[in-house]
Amino acid sequence: MTLCCPKVIPDSPVLASRAQIEIDDEIVALEERTRALRTCRNSLSPISSLPPELLSAIFVHHAQQTQFLHEPHSPAILSWLVVGHICRHWRGVALGTPELWATPFLNSSTATDEMLTRSKMAPLNLKIGLQYRIDAIQKALMHIERLQVVSLLFLHGDTAGHRCIMEFIDKLSSCSAPRLKSLALDVGDKQAPRIVIPISFSAPNLCKLQIKHCDLSWASSVLTGLTVLHIKKVSLERVPTLDELVSALRRMPALHTLTLEDALPALSPHTSSLPHTSHTMNVQLLHLKQLRLTAKMLEVANVLACIESTTSEVRLVCRASSGDPNQEWNLSLPIISRALESCFKDTPNDFRQVPRSMQLSSPNSCIRLHYSTIRNPLSWAREMPCHDADLSAECPVILDFDFPIEMRRTILSDLGRLVPLGSIEAMYCDFFFACWDGFWADILTRGGARNLAYMYLRGPNQALEELLKSLRSRKHSVSRSVGGRSQQGPIFSPALSHLVFHDLEFDSSLFNWMRPSDFLDVLMDRVNEGRGLEHLTITSTSGIFARDVQLLREVVADVSWDEYESDEEYFTDTEEDYDGDFIDYEDYSDGYAS
Repeated sequence: MTLCCPKVIPDSPVLASRAQIEIDDEIVALEERTRALRTCRNSLSPISSLPPELLSAIFVHHAQQTQFLHEPHSPAILSWLVVGHICRHWRGVALGTPELWATPFLNSSTATDEMLTRSKMAPLNLKIGLQYRIDAIQKALMHIERLQVVSLLFLHGDTAGHRCIMEFIDKLSSCSAPRLKSLALDVGDKQAPRIVIPISFSAPNLCKLQIKHCDLSWASSVLTGLTVLHIKKVSLERVPTLDELVSALRRMPALHTLTLEDALPALSPHTSSLPHTSHTMNVQLLHLKQLRLTAKMLEVANVLACIESTTSEVRLVCRASSGDPNQEWNLSLPIISRALESCFKDTPNDFRQVPRSMQLSSPNSCIRLHYSTIRNPLSWAREMPCHDADLSAECPVILDFDFPIEMRRTILSDLGRLVPLGSIEAMYCDFFFACWDGFWADILTRGGARNLAYMYLRGPNQALEELLKSLRSRKHSVSRSVGGRSQQGPIFSPALSHLVFHDLEFDSSLFNWMRPSDFLDVLMDRVNEGRGLEHLTITSTSGIFARDVQLLREVVADVSWDEYESDEEYFTDTEEDYDGDFIDYEDYSDGYAS
């Protein structure tokens, strides 16, 4: 293709300008022709044969996956917009798909305006992150007839956010939200006045309600037909009576997830017996799959006693009141026992769900026990500790008990008898409370953990000492004797084949049972009885050296050691020599005076 430039007469500005215009027009025509050719070429690509409806569904799925991976305030949540910059056809499909724009970016007023326009009448999903614009939220909330998902979890102390929710709730009391399916609200614990969900609440399709630091009437129509209910931190004035709670739950027969945190009927700390209710007054929640209750011990037991369900996933967070903790525990134990039985009982397909692993930890001085039906849950396999793990099929039972220190032995011993530990194959221990003589026998019951094959231990020195005592042979031991302790009885965890020590401390003193040589002796005992270890992992553990590990490798086939050694072996110089080689910190002064 040959281009010719029009002849320009320099002395004629008018003609020169006209020639430039002609050239510009020709450039525009060429660009348009190039775009047309590219469009024609793109149409021959195999992906262009997809119907627009299918391409639109792919775009929506991609956008939803992107929104799942990123926080609502992150600009990366809009990275899916790249689909509109591939070709003219894709851009046209994207602009013609209202569902693609139905989750406004509430961190920008401009973006929110544009997305509200492009989403046309598609149901809206509103979610805020750590950053947001109140004016953008208010614009989106005006489309009340289109709202499908509303999640307004404001930062503590955000008065503008508090006012925004107040206005939204007031509007809901007088207008209908026919498409609203999920509502989540949180304004923090120091906002006044408290947000109160009205009795009249027109959201006929609402199935998921999550509120925190908000109040509600337990007779409200919002507590009808829900499948997911999370209520946390209601004010003392709005705590329900047992009758109000049971009545509300009966209006939600399809409920499959229930979380009540500091929202349970209150009992006096001097309660000496739980209120007796007849079986006919209980509420049946036949579809309940997840149950979380957080309150004082007796309050949790009081609600558990009224719920009949086949739930297999339970989390109970129980605190002792100011009364008698022993009495509280004894009153609650039978009810806790029944709840655990429902988690580990025959299912309709005759498959018995049994715990295959357990985790013992001590976050915030509490006792926390996880029981899982999976031998090695992914959430536990990562670096310990695993605090506050989400309740899931991986970990169907989580028990937290915040009781006085002197109650720990009673609690662990009782729970050891309630849960069928004979099926436990793996145990993860990451705790730092003081142990006692016979600690492991109390936790695992004497001879109860017959299938325990894997054990991870990170804890206090007493935990290691008690474990080495428990691992001793019950017959012909070559290890040191423990004064006054009988060597008769079942072998401790006879199936144990893999042991992991992390962040522990061996001690070479003669006055304890934590010497590396003691550990070697008990392993030799187990080998002699045909119960030897197959795998031993030692990490970040002091007091054990290369010479000790070399000996351990003679009795354990696979020993993994990170070569971490305590500093004792290296600080053997005299004080004078050490001082002579010492480099004064002033040589590395950063210029700041102390």
